Amino acid sequence: MKTISKPLALTAAIALSLSASAWAAAPVATTDAFTVLTLEQTPGDLDAAVVAAQLEKLQVDALTVRNVERRADRVDPLQGLADALGYHYRFVTADPAAAQQTGSVVLTRLPIEAESGTERPSLNYLRLNDGRHVVALYTSAADAAALPPLVTGSRLGAPAVLLGAVSADAATTAGFDPSRVALEANESYFSDGFQSATSAAIKLRTHEGKKGTTAATLLTLGYAAPVGGDTPWMDTGLNADARAKALVAQMTVDEKFQMLHSYFGLGKDGGPLPEGAVGSAGFVPGVPRLGIPAQQSADAGVGVTNPGGLRKGDHATAMPSGPSTASSWNPDIAFAGGATMGREAWQQRFNILLAGSVNLQRDPRNGRNFEYAGEDPLLAGVLVGESIRGVQSQHVISTMKHFALNDMETSRNFHSAEIGEQAMRESDLLAFEIAMDIGKPGSAMCSYNRINGTYGCEHDYLMNEVLKQEWKFPGFVMSDWGGVHSGSKAALAGLDQQSAGEVFDKAVYFDEPLRLAVAGGVVPQARLDDMVGRILRTMFAHGNFDLPPVHEPIDDEAGFHAAQRTVEEGSVLLRNADDLLPLGKDVQRIVIIGGHADKGVIGGGGSSMVGWTARGTNAVPGVMPTTWPGPVIFHPSSPLEALRAERPDARIDYVDGRDVAAAARAAAAADVAIVFATQWSAESVDLPHMQLPDNQDKLIAGVAKANPKTVVVLETNGPVELPWLQQVPAILQAWYPGIRGGEGIAALLTGKVNPSGRLPVTWPTGVSQLPRPHVNGLGFNPKNKPDDTIDYDIEGANVGYKWFAAKGLTPQYAFGHGLSYTSFGYDNLQVVVEGQRVVASVDVRNTGKVAGADVPQLYLQLPQGSTTPIRLIGFQKVTLQPGESRRIRIEAEPKTLASFDTAAKQWKIAGGQYEVQLSRAANAPVQRVPLELAEQVVR
Repeated sequence: MKTISKPLALTAAIALSLSASAWAAAPVATTDAFTVLTLEQTPGDLDAAVVAAQLEKLQVDALTVRNVERRADRVDPLQGLADALGYHYRFVTADPAAAQQTGSVVLTRLPIEAESGTERPSLNYLRLNDGRHVVALYTSAADAAALPPLVTGSRLGAPAVLLGAVSADAATTAGFDPSRVALEANESYFSDGFQSATSAAIKLRTHEGKKGTTAATLLTLGYAAPVGGDTPWMDTGLNADARAKALVAQMTVDEKFQMLHSYFGLGKDGGPLPEGAVGSAGFVPGVPRLGIPAQQSADAGVGVTNPGGLRKGDHATAMPSGPSTASSWNPDIAFAGGATMGREAWQQRFNILLAGSVNLQRDPRNGRNFEYAGEDPLLAGVLVGESIRGVQSQHVISTMKHFALNDMETSRNFHSAEIGEQAMRESDLLAFEIAMDIGKPGSAMCSYNRINGTYGCEHDYLMNEVLKQEWKFPGFVMSDWGGVHSGSKAALAGLDQQSAGEVFDKAVYFDEPLRLAVAGGVVPQARLDDMVGRILRTMFAHGNFDLPPVHEPIDDEAGFHAAQRTVEEGSVLLRNADDLLPLGKDVQRIVIIGGHADKGVIGGGGSSMVGWTARGTNAVPGVMPTTWPGPVIFHPSSPLEALRAERPDARIDYVDGRDVAAAARAAAAADVAIVFATQWSAESVDLPHMQLPDNQDKLIAGVAKANPKTVVVLETNGPVELPWLQQVPAILQAWYPGIRGGEGIAALLTGKVNPSGRLPVTWPTGVSQLPRPHVNGLGFNPKNKPDDTIDYDIEGANVGYKWFAAKGLTPQYAFGHGLSYTSFGYDNLQVVVEGQRVVASVDVRNTGKVAGADVPQLYLQLPQGSTTPIRLIGFQKVTLQPGESRRIRIEAEPKTLASFDTAAKQWKIAGGQYEVQLSRAANAPVQRVPLELAEQVVR
C-alpha cells in the first residue's frame, strides 16, 4: 500500500472524538504527523472490512492493541484485519513458548526498516518509514530493565514513541523525558523529534450495527521542524531515503563514482593496503567534506575473517557452519549467531559483512554447502533471515547472497544454471524472498554464475524486476568479487556497486567505462543517482553515519557461548542403536580415534575461513592444500580434551587412525570407541564424490569390527556415503562445529546436553539418488572439462525431500530426521483456516526420562497429480521437562501453500482438497488432517 505523509487535521478523527486532551499549546495543523490508534483489548466481535474502512479513512500509521490473548488453536482476528488492509502484523509476548499467549499487537501500514523479535520477549521495536520521516516505535510489557539497552542500541536519534505500561522512572532510564507524556493514563511517552502531541478518545466501529463500537485512543504526534543547516542529511528525524537524497544533491561527479566501486581491502598483488582500509575484503573511501564514512567490508560466512592475520591483534569467533545453524531449526540460534558476527565486526571497524548465504543445497557435493542453510526454502529463508537480522541489530550492514542459483562451485564464473521461472520462484528465489522479508538486508550480492544464459550481475529480471520492483528491495546490489563483465549493461540491469574490480575483474567497469556511458546518455543520470542513493540510504538506515564502528576488544566469552549453543542444538544424532549414547558412568575406558581430535575440529576453506580466534590459529598446520582455497584449518577445540574434562573418572586415550590395525587393537581394548571422521570442502571447488576421503571408511569398518560399541562423529560439509552404517550403532553429525566444537561434542556424547538437531537436508544413500548422479569437472584437477550448463529443470522446485517424494525414493535419512535421548508424543492435532492463514495446534509431551527439545514439523501434502507432492509449511521447536506437555502453535507461511503464477506475477493458492501432516521428518508423518483451501491470491 502506498504511504504518504499527511497533515494533522483529521476531520474523520474529530468527527469520531468524544473527548480530547492536548499536550502542547503549539499549533500543529500544518505539520506532518505520526498517528497511533490504541485499543486496550481485542474487541469480542470484529468485522475486518468495517474496521479496515475506518483505519483507511483515518490514515492511521499504526494500530496497537493491548491485552491480546492469542490461542494456539485459532487465527488472531487482528491478523485477518492486517491481511485485509495489507498491513504488517506483529505480536509481542512475555512468554513466546506459552500455548495461551498474552501480549500486545502492532499493525502498521508503514514499511518496517528494522525490528526486534523473540530475542527480546515482552518488548517490541519497529523502525517505521512514512515516506519522509522515520519513527522508532517501542511497545512494552513492563520489562523495565530490558528497555534502556533496547532504546540505546536501536533509536539512532530518530523520533521515538514508547507505548505501554511503563513507569516514569523506566522511561527516564530509557532516555525519554517524563514531561513529554503522550497518554498519561497509559504511561506512553514520546521523544524530541516531535514538537507536539494530541490524544483523542474515539469510538471505533467493530461491526455493522448501532452497538458495534469499542473505545480507542487516537494519538497524533506532530513532527518537529526539519533541522536544516549546512548538513540537512544529518537530521536523524528524516528517513534514510530523504537523508540520502539531500546528500546526493551535494556530491560531485567524482564523489559519486567513488561510491560505485570498492577496492580490494587487502591490497593489489601483495602491495600496500588502500589508504584508510582496515584490511579485509572490500574498501570504499569516505568523503570527509560531506561526512560520508568509508565502507569497510569483511567476509563473514561463519565469522569475521582476518586473512593471514593481517590485522594484528584482531580475532573473532569461528561459528559453526551454516548447516549446523539450520539443523537447530531455531530462529533464536540463528539470530544469536548473526548478532555475534555483527558485534565482532563492529568492534573491528567494519560496517558491512558479506554474510547472509541462502543458496539452496541441490547437491551434497557443492563445496560451499557449509556456508548455506540446507535444501528447503522455508527453513533456509527463516534461519538466514534471522541471521541477517542479528548482524544488522549491531548496526552493521549484511548482504544476502549469492543472488541467485549459485548452487555449485564448479566453473562458477562461467556455467549457466538452467531453470524455468516458476520452479526458480518456488525454490531458490522463495528462500531469498523469505530471508529478505525477515532480515531486511541492506545489500544483496549478485552471483558469479549465469542464470538461463545471463550473468547474475547483468540479470535484469533478477535484480530489477524481481528484487527491486516486485520485492521492493530498497538497498543496493553489490557484485561478488570477480562477478562483473560490463559497465553500462550491468548498471542498467540493476547492479549498483562493483567489488574490487581492480583485482578480480578484467576492468574497473564502474569507473571510466561507466563514466563514458553516463556522459553519452547510455546510462541516465537518474540511474547514477539511484545507484549512489541506494548505497547511502543503506548506510543511513543501519547507523553507519550515526553510530560508526569503534575498535575495541571483542567479548570472547559471549562468542564462545553463542558458538557452543549452536553446536549443541545443531548437531544431529542420526543413529543410536541400543541407546549406546549417552556414555554412561559404566563406560570407563574410551578410545578416541582419528580426525585430529586431539587437536581440534575441521572447518571449511575459502573466503569464509576464520583463521584467527581467541584460542589462536590453525591447530593442525600443514594439511594439504595449504594454498587457496586452503589452508585446511582445524580450529583449536580438542574433542579429546573436552571429553576428558567431562569424564575425569574415565580413561580416555587417543589414536591417530593412520594405522587401521593399530586403531582396531586400541578399540578392542576399550569399552567404547569413538571415531572422528572429517571431510574438508571449500569455496571454488566441488567435492568429486560423496565418500569420506583418506581411507576413513576402511578405518571405521575396522574399528567397528574390533569393537561393536563404536560411535562415529562426522565433521563434514554435508551428507556422505555410509558403507559401514549397519556395523556402527551410533552416529553424530557435527558438521563443521567451530571454535567450541570440542566442548559441544563432548557435552552431547556424555548427555550433559540432549541432542535436538534435525537434518536440514535429505541424506541420500549415494550419488545414484541425486538428480544429476554424474557432473563433469568436479574436484581438483578433474579428468573431464566442466559443462557449460547445469540443468536444474531436472528437479525444478523439487529440491531435496520433494525430489525423493516425487520419485518414490527412500533416503538414508530424511529431511527433518534427528534423534534424542528422550521421546515425544503428539496428540490432538487441530488445523484452522481463515483466508490465507493456516494455523495448526498440537499437544507435545516429553514421554521420556530426561529433558529435551523436539521439532514438530508441518507439511502440506498436495493433491494427486501436483508437480510438487509435499512442502514444509511450518515448524516449531519446543523444550520440555520429563512428563511435561505443552500445546504449541505452528503457523504456516502462506507462500508455501501457493504456486507462483508467472503470467500474473502472483502467488496463488489453488482451491481444493489438501492434507496437513504433522511429522517427525519429511517421510515420517505422525498425524494427518484433511484441509480444504479456497482459491485466492496471497497478499
